[in-house]
Amino acid sequence: MITWLAWAGYVLGYAALVAGAMALDDRVRAKAVAEALARYEAAKPDPADAIPDEDLRLGLAAVAVLVQGDGKAESAFWTVLVDMVARGVLKPGTARDGKPTLQRPIVRGRWPAPPTSDTEQKIWSLAYDRNPASANPHVVMHPIAQGLLAEGYLRGRGVYVDFRAPRPVWSWTVAALSLPLAALVVFLFLHWRFNLVAMWTAIAMVVVAWALTMPDDKPAALRLPVRTERGDQVVRQARARHAHLDPAHRTEPYAPEEAAAAYAVFGPDAYHHFASHTPGFSAAVDAGTEERHQNVAAEELLRSRGNFNG
Repeated sequence: MITWLAWAGYVLGYAALVAGAMALDDRVRAKAVAEALARYEAAKPDPADAIPDEDLRLGLAAVAVLVQGDGKAESAFWTVLVDMVARGVLKPGTARDGKPTLQRPIVRGRWPAPPTSDTEQKIWSLAYDRNPASANPHVVMHPIAQGLLAEGYLRGRGVYVDFRAPRPVWSWTVAALSLPLAALVVFLFLHWRFNLVAMWTAIAMVVVAWALTMPDDKPAALRLPVRTERGDQVVRQARARHAHLDPAHRTEPYAPEEAAAAYAVFGPDAYHHFASHTPGFSAAVDAGTEERHQNVAAEELLRSRGNFNG
């Protein structure tokens, strides 16, 4: 009984030693992280340095990418689509198979002239034989996101604040002590009745020592958002410029020239407001989205069959 109590005290003492070392190193690391964040905040550009009307120069599709904030282009795609429907370039209708769709309107027996922008032209071309809402937003809008990245409005994912982690001196010290302490536990408890206990305790201490010497990952607090400070300035400009389009304070329908700006800035809430005043639009979008998901699932099935080696 005394031997077991001694063994338990030995193990608990070692555990307290490890926990104390980790707590001390965490305190030093937290201080270093706070200092790195403070240096980063101090070096950020002054919001007063924003270029006037930069949101207008970039356009609504780019603003939608920045408002979404993760570097993806879904919002930009729907911004352009909403704009085309609001202006009558596309209209909700019914496909040959009876499903809701977005299609080119026929005016006096002929289609109107196609849109002029490259992005609208891509979507317009899709509407010839399919629901353009079924298109992959990333494929259509990727150049816009890439342009924002190149101009400094977005940064790559996984970018961190400049940070040099302090050495975990206390953890390394305990790791160095673990080897002689493991040898000591084997010496103290290597009686024939306790040899397995001593062996496994020593192995566990060596594993803990190895874990204490492993490098830490970069702190999540230092991970930078995808949108840069310059992108934040554009978003602030756009929100101030289009504050009157906030669907939370809007009852009347959006004018054709307002719908895209509302969606770019206010996202799904503006979509629902626009859809509630545009018969057939929501059904066409839902049908296109479902078709895209089915196509993705079919492609994944074909890919998995191609990889089957049974």
